[in-house]
Amino acid sequence: MRPRYATFFTLLLSVAGLLLMDGPAQVSAADVLKFGISTPLSGPAAPWGIPHKQATELVFEEINAQGGLDIGGKKYTLEVVAYDHKYVIAEGVATVNRLIAKDEVKYLTILGGAVAKANEEAVNEAGVLVLAVAYAEGLVSPKNPLIFHSFPAPPETATFWSWVKEQHPALKRLATLSPNDDTGWWSIKVETQYAEKLGYETVAKEFFERGLNDFHPILLRILAQKPDIISLNAAPAGSVGLIIKQARELGFKGRFIHIGQLDTSVVAKIAGKEHVEGMWVHGYVETPLPEAVKSWQERYTKKYREWNATSIDFANPALAFVAGVKKAQSLDPTKIAQALQTVEFDTVWGKAHFGGKTYYGVPNQIIYAMPFSEVKNGVATMVVLLPPPHN
Repeated sequence: MRPRYATFFTLLLSVAGLLLMDGPAQVSAADVLKFGISTPLSGPAAPWGIPHKQATELVFEEINAQGGLDIGGKKYTLEVVAYDHKYVIAEGVATVNRLIAKDEVKYLTILGGAVAKANEEAVNEAGVLVLAVAYAEGLVSPKNPLIFHSFPAPPETATFWSWVKEQHPALKRLATLSPNDDTGWWSIKVETQYAEKLGYETVAKEFFERGLNDFHPILLRILAQKPDIISLNAAPAGSVGLIIKQARELGFKGRFIHIGQLDTSVVAKIAGKEHVEGMWVHGYVETPLPEAVKSWQERYTKKYREWNATSIDFANPALAFVAGVKKAQSLDPTKIAQALQTVEFDTVWGKAHFGGKTYYGVPNQIIYAMPFSEVKNGVATMVVLLPPPHN
């Protein structure tokens, strides 16, 4: 009986091996495209980093379910390799170096302008494609041919101030408070220049170190200048919540504005719903949602058991990458970058392309209609959908 059982067991192992060869495990390392993510998955900026990672995963999961990316008749599976940089520049450099050297990624997305700027040399030397959810002065420029802004930057979003001026002419005195890094510096530089041309008076410019919790000394200096509106451009949701809470405690009755991507529901949990009322934000919309956005919301919620509207725009790097690879029909980062400069593709908000050469020197800035919201009864309600300035 023993030889018979041994023969049966050997046959069973052979059949199992054949089944495995026919299944997904047959995909070799050569058939996988690794896409790196360096983003804050913890700390005050985690409300940005978590949906950044999850949106990328969801896009790629849906592509893989369709058989993967077809390049020259060969199918490739998309794989996410993600690391937490906590929005600490040293961590950002370490994670990108690890993605390039250890994980051998050729394509990646970085969240945070200061982090992306700190990695310019590394990504240029390695020749990797970067689709940044970030902005900083000079990040998109002829010296960085493979770096793309996959999110509207201040030269685009500052146009919202024209709408504010038209709708609320009584607001005249502007104060700004942003992180003390490349992202904050450029944000305030561009925003105040644009606002001042419209007739606003900038009465205060303040910067803070990321991770700061006590904003009272800074806010006392700002409030002494009697601003009508405080801009918190480039500040993460955790910090914004604390700033608004502490400013209201000190008696500020004016408006807040943030023309970067910001989850106002996170801010309200920290500052209090009533203190966030009337705030203006770019990119974060809870209502009304177009059908395409509703579809994304359903798919995102089904996968992650929660909804984060920030994920709408943070899906851009993955969507752009897929479109670029399809157009290029190549794995070469340079050829994919060239394709990105010519291809039109779908985002959750609608059609998009890369342009802005007249402003940036290279057509590496994503261009699409920009939604702006006002918090009404605790809900980020879209008030206008603006065309970009350089189309």
